[in-house]
Amino acid sequence: MTRIAGTLLGYRQNIEAALPLIDSLLFIAALIATAAAIAPLSRAAPRWGLVDEAAGRRMHEGSIPLVGGIAMLTVFLCAYLAIGASQSQPLYVALALGITLVGGILDDRHEIGSGPKFAFQIAAAAALALSDSALLTHLGYLMSDNLFTLGRWSTPLTVFGIIGVMNALNMSDGMDGLAGSLALAATLCFGLVAIVSGNTEIFSAVCILTGVLAGFLAYNSRSPWRAHAAVFMGDTGSLFLGLVLAWMAIIMSMDPRTAMAPICAVWILALPIADTVTIMTRRVLRGKSPFKGDREHLHHIMLALGLSSGQTVAILFAVSLLLGLGGLAAEWLGVPQYVMFYAYVIGVVLYGLLAESACNRLGLRAQGT
Repeated sequence: MTRIAGTLLGYRQNIEAALPLIDSLLFIAALIATAAAIAPLSRAAPRWGLVDEAAGRRMHEGSIPLVGGIAMLTVFLCAYLAIGASQSQPLYVALALGITLVGGILDDRHEIGSGPKFAFQIAAAAALALSDSALLTHLGYLMSDNLFTLGRWSTPLTVFGIIGVMNALNMSDGMDGLAGSLALAATLCFGLVAIVSGNTEIFSAVCILTGVLAGFLAYNSRSPWRAHAAVFMGDTGSLFLGLVLAWMAIIMSMDPRTAMAPICAVWILALPIADTVTIMTRRVLRGKSPFKGDREHLHHIMLALGLSSGQTVAILFAVSLLLGLGGLAAEWLGVPQYVMFYAYVIGVVLYGLLAESACNRLGLRAQGT
């Protein structure tokens, strides 16, 4: 019996020693596979009707294939299933991603209304909530020193939270490289949490997601040799990124072994959440639909102030990364969670007021159509 236990321990130690190499290979494979998939998908995009034409509020010229999200989602799904095929959780993740893929493609091709769009988002979020490990059971010590438990509200609030993050990433996708960069900043922060807490499953998923983002951004970001994006992620991509980031946030903040409270996940996703919440609130206060597009997002304000597209993306990536790292540092330094919560709420309110003032001064409201 002792010999068997020693043999099993040896196998475990060998596997753990090989994890860094495996994760590195996952990143490289995901990057290469995503980059390789984008070219043939781009050629097929016109036949499938997955092309974004320049018009209205579009900030690009010509016809751009909307296939980046298909490439990222497919590669992530295949890689994640490959490393977790023997577990039940990947099946829930696969179901949620499958729903997002179908719904996202329909939306990118036909621009379905907000009703059907929310319907498939609810279905995808509910699929994730079926997994006990991806269910919000509490919000940490959000208001005071008492744990803010959710009880029977766990499932509906989990679904609501996932949908919120999905739409936050979706609404941030308004400039070449922006949504991908914001997702990358959040992914890096979640990767740090996974390393600190020893969560190897999430860290492997982080490596895959980082790889697909890098492969996509190689086509989507502006550079000295590319003036404009060669491919867009479409709603398929932005909703996919929001879904996976929300899943990572819930998994790690609900696991008692992790070093992240739920409010830390909010700080990691602080920028897209704050921009979405404030702009939707401002639209409602003006008597408009919260889903009616305009030119009042943070990146629109920065462009109106004279920054270039590249400068705007770089600054927002850095700010998003710093906010996430700041939230984690506050948690690890023992700052009370309710202090972090109230600080974030105050920051969001101040940002909303400043953004409203800036849009009035810069004349962005008149440009929104």
